[in-house]
Amino acid sequence: MNQFSDRHRILIIDSGGGYGGNATFLRDFLIYLDKDQFQPFVAFYSLHVSPDTKAVQQMALPIFFLSRSQPLDNYLQEKLLARRSRWTWLHLAKVALHFILQLFLLDLLRLWRLLRILKTNHIDLIILNNDVHYHRVGALAARLTHLPCVCRKSGGIGEARRLKKILTPWIDLFIAISAATSQDQLQNNPGTKRVATVFEGVDLKRYVPGSHNSELRNELGISVGKKVVACVSRLVEGKGHREVVEAAASVVKSYKDVVFLVVGEGENSISNSLVKTLKARIHALGLSPYFIFTGWRTDIPEILSLADLFVHCPTTWLEGLGIAHLEAMAMGKPTVVSENGGLTEAALDGVTGFVVPPGDVDCLSSAILRLLNEHELAQRMGTNARKRIEELFDVRKSTRQMEMLIHEYFRNNRLRSKNRLTAVQQTQIT
Repeated sequence: MNQFSDRHRILIIDSGGGYGGNATFLRDFLIYLDKDQFQPFVAFYSLHVSPDTKAVQQMALPIFFLSRSQPLDNYLQEKLLARRSRWTWLHLAKVALHFILQLFLLDLLRLWRLLRILKTNHIDLIILNNDVHYHRVGALAARLTHLPCVCRKSGGIGEARRLKKILTPWIDLFIAISAATSQDQLQNNPGTKRVATVFEGVDLKRYVPGSHNSELRNELGISVGKKVVACVSRLVEGKGHREVVEAAASVVKSYKDVVFLVVGEGENSISNSLVKTLKARIHALGLSPYFIFTGWRTDIPEILSLADLFVHCPTTWLEGLGIAHLEAMAMGKPTVVSENGGLTEAALDGVTGFVVPPGDVDCLSSAILRLLNEHELAQRMGTNARKRIEELFDVRKSTRQMEMLIHEYFRNNRLRSKNRLTAVQQTQIT
């Protein structure tokens, strides 16, 4: 008998390019998944290389890339949908053209390859990593093969409602990473069969409060005695970077020994234009000595070890939960976040840090200044933050919860198959 024959064969389809919270989840989930009960396979829609993709490859797991056309995918997005057109008819025409090109140049090939993978590897269940509208191909493949399909809803709040109305009934279970994502799924998608909430988790072994890396401080050019305000996020519109720059202008007027560490970068030319805009504004405000842009980093625990506080105050971008915020709390750092999406499900205002209204620069700067000036308060909030992560956001606990839900669907699927077989046998006897 094959050594894998008694294990559930699951295919996890990742929607992105290997960066961000979904990639972090995929890496940690595969680390802590019970391999005695599950045999995982991984598929990415496009070929890409990232630290977390490499980490998955080093686990010696079967990995598939459904196309090698990520540059084409990005090009179609940037060329056609970079900006909303002034005329509604032109915008709708561009959206339609984008959909047609995406379908015939990318999605049909991806679907054909995915169906072969499902059949060849005898997959028992599909897991979609990210909200369902990022998984047109994965959801359709589950529909065509009648395989149980679970969608880990980690974002997409309020997005693509029309497309979701089509795809949602094809999903057996949505696992929401927060109450905010669960509420969005239930309120905006009437075809939803079931939603369960499993908080996104942090690998507490990687995030150890009190650790410090003096060499990294020197590498980044942060002078001794400077306090560090860390911002870790993709650099895209609506993530709050503009507001941080404006708040910094107020902060440095009364607190000079500070540096703002901006970690992350844009994924395409649209996002890179934001980086240029931010740097131009920083230069105009005379803040260049106070800002350091690091680009993408793979050593986030070490980066956060340098921080005295963490800031993430998105405005129009709605966060499902915010993995970087959880990681900062796990490192025992006080945080300042905006009242946005699932951020307030982790942060407790006045306990683990401060929650400010989105876009309120005055409140943001005041919160930053208070944590910079009041050392004992910052320490107490950081300690509370770590305790809260240990209680609610441990990746090992969340992995076990997901395993229980997946087991339930295997049992239900087997029961349905058994009932269908019994019905067929009774019909034949009759």
